Amino acid sequence: MTFLLSYVLKPAIMSTIIIVGVLSVIFIVMSFFIKKVDPMQKTPMWLVPFMWLVDIMNNFIKINIGKKWRIYSPWFLTLVIFIFFANSCGIFLLENPTGYIVVTAILAFFSFLIIQITGITSLGIGGYLKGFLDPTPVMLPMNILSEFTFPLSLCLRLFGNVISGSAIGILIKNLFDGWLSLLVVPVVPFINLIFDIAFTMVQVVVFVILSIVFTSAKIKDEEKIYSK
Repeated sequence: MTFLLSYVLKPAIMSTIIIVGVLSVIFIVMSFFIKKVDPMQKTPMWLVPFMWLVDIMNNFIKINIGKKWRIYSPWFLTLVIFIFFANSCGIFLLENPTGYIVVTAILAFFSFLIIQITGITSLGIGGYLKGFLDPTPVMLPMNILSEFTFPLSLCLRLFGNVISGSAIGILIKNLFDGWLSLLVVPVVPFINLIFDIAFTMVQVVVFVILSIVFTSAKIKDEEKIYSK
């Protein structure tokens, strides 16, 4: 069973290793260049998009998480980058890791784990368990169910959209039959641009925003107040 699972997941594992490896090298090299940037001079154009992304993520997390935003920001930013490249790596002729439900389940599990750990550390064990009785003890079964359906919905949403996007792309390509096959070369890149980039951006935003919002719901209100 383990051998069969590893065989089935081999393309996803290889793609994940390549994605993580390439991104690690890129960011390590970037770190050396960033260290040489003079903060008193004009920001280099190549650095602007990265600063923009980091700034947006940090501000959103500050608003929702509050005082402890620095703990969560690296994880959620890593999640954004990994899911984006995992969803769109088909452009580089790699297998989409997020096209395998095991991969999306692992991502959803870690988000679920962070949410629950946040609840325990912020509210205490007593306050965390008491939350399952709100607004009335009758809601205990529903509250427990809602906690466990969240990672399931994250997992299936990401997996379903990647699979459906790939399926629609293949169906569109199959429409070009006969002499219309000559149009495949100019049309396929456009199809990939829509399904591999545009839809990927939507799924990244949905997955990460929902994870941040549900994490925020487990934090005390006074801890959400961010002050410089």
